[in-house]
Amino acid sequence: MGGGDILPALEKGVIDAAEWCCPKPDSVFGFQKVLKHYYLQGLHQVVVNADLYINGDIWDKLTPHQKKAMEVAANASLMQAMAYRIHENGKALKDLTDNHGVILHDTPADYFPEYMNAVGNSMERYKSENAFFKKVWDSMKAFADTAVPFWAGAQATNANLGKAYADQLKK
Repeated sequence: MGGGDILPALEKGVIDAAEWCCPKPDSVFGFQKVLKHYYLQGLHQVVVNADLYINGDIWDKLTPHQKKAMEVAANASLMQAMAYRIHENGKALKDLTDNHGVILHDTPADYFPEYMNAVGNSMERYKSENAFFKKVWDSMKAFADTAVPFWAGAQATNANLGKAYADQLKK
């Protein structure tokens, strides 16, 4: 359903719950007019999709220096977008909870293992049906097998530090 169709569907009782993206865009759509419970984090909210598409023929004509400049600019743009998104979502959550009676909830912990089991089963089925899918999945899984244990630990530490800071703000 398109973003602009969600609020009317909520108001008419066609749907009981919704989430478009994250706190800032959700609040712009006005979901808080109907919904008073907000669950974080959605599974898609742990990444920011940032893509840059360049015609291969054009890319091949760039000098190494120009290619490096494009890489640096793309990385800077991604970091700026991430910082903006974090800040805007933080302001939106504060507004939702302070001014609109929205209650913030954590996604239940038992959801994540169930989700991972379902994904694992789906990926096994898809890779058995499609050789290209298998090649891509195997490559992604090899990366994840190395990166995710570190990243999960680092994020837990960051979350604990952030929670300690947020708790200090409440005092």
